[in-house]
Amino acid sequence: MKTGHIFVISALVISGTFFGVLSLFNLPESVTEWVISDIILGAVLYVNYLVIVMGTGSSKSRVHYSNKKVTA
Repeated sequence: MKTGHIFVISALVISGTFFGVLSLFNLPESVTEWVISDIILGAVLYVNYLVIVMGTGSSKSRVHYSNKKVTA
């Protein structure tokens, strides 16, 4: 399993657990809607971040090493 898959699965488990615990309490609907809208906003911002990173190139930094030795 890749690290990305593990991250997605753990995020889904944590979110599911959070909503399960949240549903046990009798919170007003406005608080529940506020939490859900924050999670949706966070997901949209994260997806935008991923699109920007994928569009700008690879995340690996390229270092150029010359074949010449520098002597002082």
